[in-house]
Amino acid sequence: MVKCKNCEQEWPANAILKRYITLDIGMDCPHCGKTQYLSKEYRKRSIMATLLIPLLILIPAFFDVSFLTIAITFMAAFIAITFVHVFTLELACEEETWRNSPYG
Repeated sequence: MVKCKNCEQEWPANAILKRYITLDIGMDCPHCGKTQYLSKEYRKRSIMATLLIPLLILIPAFFDVSFLTIAITFMAAFIAITFVHVFTLELACEEETWRNSPYG
């Protein structure tokens, strides 16, 4: 589960889902009130998972597969991407940008 980096308390499921669907940069911890941000490591993982979608779109171009197979593949990918986004969420106490580190 997701833990606040400041107070080490686990976030409730509804707060995790709210973090997942909000467009805000930071979100206040439901326990201590400190603003938490998505960690750089988490954002790297989520980008890699999301890049799976364009690859799946290319499947019909290279393989002769049925619509049912494509639909099942997309549903499985959606579930996997949702799992990566929601259940591997990592927080940071301060906003970590790509420019904070000279090594990426």
